[in-house]
Amino acid sequence: MPVKFLYCFRIFHLVVNMKLRYLWSILLMLILHAQVSALDTDQDQPFEVEADSAIVDENLGSTIYRGDVSIIQGSLKILADEIEIITSGGEVIQIIARTDEDSNRLAHLEQQPDDKERVFADARSINYYIQEQRVNLTGEARLRQKGDEFTGEVVYYDVGQGIVNLKSGSENERIKIKYNTGK
Repeated sequence: MPVKFLYCFRIFHLVVNMKLRYLWSILLMLILHAQVSALDTDQDQPFEVEADSAIVDENLGSTIYRGDVSIIQGSLKILADEIEIITSGGEVIQIIARTDEDSNRLAHLEQQPDDKERVFADARSINYYIQEQRVNLTGEARLRQKGDEFTGEVVYYDVGQGIVNLKSGSENERIKIKYNTGK
């Protein structure tokens, strides 16, 4: 009997140690990810949402807010007719802000990235991929930073690297870039 007990205890001890190492490695990855991807000024701030209504689908990890929606978290501010927040494992991974077809306003996003000037973005649809620090603007898209303005039907912005990629909607449309050359 004592040999079986020692054998079971040893297996139990190995399994617990393996699980603890696994949990520690996951926790460490999450902490490192939060430090790398989140803005220092925003990551500890509360995530505040105001809207007329909301539909929460826990199975899909999605919440859709409707009616003059505003989201504020530190320097991040998003305004739209409808905003969908997609989560995974309790963490926000994507924010999709849209305006209604008959709306005369655009969805709006602004944020103060670390070591950069404040960014302002407007479009019919704004997809903000939080973990990748990437913003995709579609429909009358406009991005402004440091007095520079980028407009096109589609604007892709890599927040972390500061790269802007623009596309026109058709052959007749052209992208526009206005640089602030004044000091």
